[in-house]
Amino acid sequence: MLDKLNPRESLGFLAWKVARLKTNDLAARFVEAGIRITVEQWRVLIPLYKMDGLTQGRLCEMLSQEKTGVSRLVAALEKRGYVRREHGKDDRRVKYIHITDAGRDLMAATMDMALANMGSREGHVDPEELAICKKVLWEIVEPTIDEGCFLQEEE
Repeated sequence: MLDKLNPRESLGFLAWKVARLKTNDLAARFVEAGIRITVEQWRVLIPLYKMDGLTQGRLCEMLSQEKTGVSRLVAALEKRGYVRREHGKDDRRVKYIHITDAGRDLMAATMDMALANMGSREGHVDPEELAICKKVLWEIVEPTIDEGCFLQEEE
């Protein structure tokens, strides 16, 4: 039975493996630059950098992650001074997350690394085939995506 679980034929395995490889590459870039943050923590900063003051619940939706996991990531970022949490004025159970100046500085310092990492691991792949791969993956993902995940910076 296990012989039917061929990793070459498993979209889930292949997507997971590529994601892990690229995450590890970006983590190595951070370490090499002396930046002490995990890629998972850094990813929390992206939507906050684009749209400060998201509720913790909204941040969970945008990151497609569970509340407890995001809460831990936010707590670690808060401890390092990259974000701050504020209770809602009308409902103290609602927490708004704000990126700090230190968080913005961190994003600015890591942007080139992240952009360089986007092209890592792909140099040996035919550009046309890579474009098809991205198109097909997007067709699978797009129906599940909340457009708020892709907020654009104001121009």
